[in-house]
Order: sequence, then C-alpha cells, then structure tokens
Amino acid sequence: MTFTVKVLPQPQTKSYNNKNNKKRTQIASVAGSLVGIAGAVAGVYAMAKKSNPSITLKNLNYSEKDVLLIGAGSVLGGLTGGYLADKNKKNKKAKLREASQQFFGNIACPVGLLAVGNKLLDKTKFKLPKINSSSKPAQIVNAVTSVLPKVVVTVASLVVGMELGNKIMNNVNNKIFKEEVKHDVKAEDYLVHADDICLTANMLLKDARSISALTSKVLPLTFVLAGSKTGMQEE
Repeated sequence: MTFTVKVLPQPQTKSYNNKNNKKRTQIASVAGSLVGIAGAVAGVYAMAKKSNPSITLKNLNYSEKDVLLIGAGSVLGGLTGGYLADKNKKNKKAKLREASQQFFGNIACPVGLLAVGNKLLDKTKFKLPKINSSSKPAQIVNAVTSVLPKVVVTVASLVVGMELGNKIMNNVNNKIFKEEVKHDVKAEDYLVHADDICLTANMLLKDARSISALTSKVLPLTFVLAGSKTGMQEE
C-alpha cells in the first residue's frame, strides 16, 4: 500500500506580515514625501520663473511662503504613500493625526511666527550699537551684533512656534479624533529637525550668496523627515 504525504505550506506568521508591512510602508512614505517635495519645488520654480525669466534652480531662494508649500508637499506626499501602503487599518488614524501635527505644529506655526517676527524687525529697523573702532576684535563683535537680533527672532520664533503649534493641534486633534493623546515636543526633537535648522540658516544668511545657495539646495530635501514620519506613523 502506498501513502502520499502532501506537505502544506506553512502559514505566514503575524510578525512576518507586520515586518513586510512596515518595510513597505517605510519605502512608500519616503518615496511619497520626495515626490511631494519635487512637485512643490517645481511649483515654486514655475512661479518664480514668471516674475524673473532668468532665474534657475541653482539661484532659487525660498521665502517663508515657499517653505510652507514645500512642507505641505512633503507631508501630503508622505501621508499618501504611507496611507496606501500600510495594510494595518489601525494605523490610518494615527497617520492623519501626525500629518496635522507635522504641518501645523512643526512647520506652519513656527514659519508663520518667523515671518511676522522678521517683518516687525525690518519695520522697526532695530539694531544693536556697534563699537566705533577698526580693530580686529571690534570688527568681529560688530559682525556678531549685526546679525544677533535676527538670530534671536529666528530661534525664538521656531521654538515658541513649535511649542504653541503642537499644543493647539493637541487640543484640536483630541476633539476631532475623540481621544486624549499628547504630542510633546522634546528637547531632542530640535536636534533632528534639520528642516528648521536649514530654514534658520537660509533666513539668517540669505545675504551671503555662497552660503545661501547651499542652504537653498539642501532645504527642500530636509522636509523629507516630516513627510516620512507622517507616513510611517503607527497606532
């Protein structure tokens, strides 16, 4: 008598599926964020080209309004990529919540305060007194004091804006999603916010052409962090 033994395929474990799902979501989130950034930069470039036909991507400088568009493109792109790739339905709500925190709390609010702060500083024409001397130490001190007001306004706008923006969105999201979740801004968050650091450098050093050219090239890519984090967010 002959027996035929049929070996059935082993079912995939939940952890294996979760691992594949997470990897797929991460890739889609980064890709979506990059596509969103590219689209936003293309839009900013097209608008700049209309007013100045001789402008190129190499000498394109970004204003606060442009930064908001790029940030929105990154977050929307990352959200779309992660939302479609993540098969775990429980994570959908967390991604939507993170998108609002990233855009309003970490981008729109701080950049908005920065724009207002810079306008007030320019309008008041506030300047620190300079040392009346041609010595080298005096020149160094004068160089520092000339940019110090803008440094203070920029840093204060970003810090206060992030804290205020996230606090507002915590309250709004808690009502929308009907759950109490607190999204805190931790000290280490400021270290990894390359977009804010680059934005600060771009705003402070936009008069220095060589440095401004570098920060303008790097700035759009730094927003991939916000978009990717949005798409990868889990419950």
